[in-house]
Amino acid sequence: MQDVNLFRDTDGSWITTSHLLALLEQVKAADAGILYIHSAITFGTPDPALNRKELLARLHEVVSALGVPTICVPTFTFSFCNGQDYCVQTSASKMGAFNEYIRRLPGSVRSVDPLLSTTLIGEDRDLVAASGRASIGERSTFDKLHQRGRDVRFLFMGTTASECFTYTHYAEERLHVPYRYNRAFTGKITDGDRTWEDTYTLFVRYKGVESSSDKLLERELLRRGLLRQERCGASSISCVSEPDAYETIVEHLTQNVSSYVAVDPGDRNTHFSASNMVAL
Repeated sequence: MQDVNLFRDTDGSWITTSHLLALLEQVKAADAGILYIHSAITFGTPDPALNRKELLARLHEVVSALGVPTICVPTFTFSFCNGQDYCVQTSASKMGAFNEYIRRLPGSVRSVDPLLSTTLIGEDRDLVAASGRASIGERSTFDKLHQRGRDVRFLFMGTTASECFTYTHYAEERLHVPYRYNRAFTGKITDGDRTWEDTYTLFVRYKGVESSSDKLLERELLRRGLLRQERCGASSISCVSEPDAYETIVEHLTQNVSSYVAVDPGDRNTHFSASNMVAL
């Protein structure tokens, strides 16, 4: 892999492809059999010598150099929640430029899920195979990741576990936390030359419930040495194994079911409206 400048840090130094790869290796991303990536391009000022597509291609080259057999990225659309139909091939992801780049790559495979789709490159394609109608519950991609256990690592590249870790809500669903409920959403799905109407469920919050911003999970994973984190320019890179994340979440929710909640009115109001839903 050629060493190429990617981002200029505030001190004037360059974050290069080799620098980024070294940090990914330091947080043990290469130890995964399945690497699920949350990303944001926040490391610094992109090198003006690279256009947007070239920059994303270089980031993909770095991730590929890890040699992980299966790479997954969230390509959520929340289509039915937003009153829109969903096309596997053309519905754009709301999860950032890198994820959208991966979605468009030749050879990538995307799940049929009209709410929380995942795009995969690599070997374990069953992770995104149609299996159920619960976007974050039983037989979902997240459920399959849980079944893979130690083979799975979650990577936060330019973002953090406090900013985006949808897997937390999978654990909440498995434990049936009282401040969320499964809500059905119906719409049309197109996959290739086939279109049909379908219904999927999502584990949404009751109206008025607000998530906590105290970074409890990230802080505790770091304190226990389970989340490896390295600074990278203006942001960071961090990685945690699926069992370490799941077991810590379950521990928190078992000790205090409201561990990740800041406000809960308790009236269980199921009124729901959305026009640009981008997070659960």
